[in-house]
Amino acid sequence: MENTLTLTNYWLRTIVIGLDLCPFARIPYERGQIRVVECQDSTEEGQVGFFLEELEYLHQTESSEVSTTLIAYPNASSDFRVFNDFVGDLEYMLEEAELSDVFQLVAFHPEFVFEETDFDHVGNYVNRSPVPVLHILRSEDIARALKNPKDGEIISFNNDRKLHEMDKAKLDELFYFLKK
Repeated sequence: MENTLTLTNYWLRTIVIGLDLCPFARIPYERGQIRVVECQDSTEEGQVGFFLEELEYLHQTESSEVSTTLIAYPNASSDFRVFNDFVGDLEYMLEEAELSDVFQLVAFHPEFVFEETDFDHVGNYVNRSPVPVLHILRSEDIARALKNPKDGEIISFNNDRKLHEMDKAKLDELFYFLKK
């Protein structure tokens, strides 16, 4: 089995960037501005601490050096709902620290399910990663990238279409890491 960072980087390069699921990721990736780190801790306290350290690192680092961070949590809950609640708690911490205008969080998980969709809905693959992953984004980068408020909806629609156009064999090949 491949290690967590290898799998996470494969997912970033081949799925997120390769399928153009996030059209804003290619340039920072090519510039080496996407930081991918791994939190080995299996306790929530340790995982929160790792997040806070990474948040401080991003806060102290120029976006021209590191624009965004992906934290892979291989020992986080395998239950998407539990991990999603954990991310919700981290978002609350950002609000309490008055940093929610500075940073935004996005959850990725091997069992990710969008609200009001079935588990097997192909659109869920947009946010399915090899292990639970927390993406810390700079709000200013999002604002720059999404010049039009409808851009996010358009990207979501395009991603859903791309994934629906793939046959099951291609999805299984690309997302091989989801097979248990």
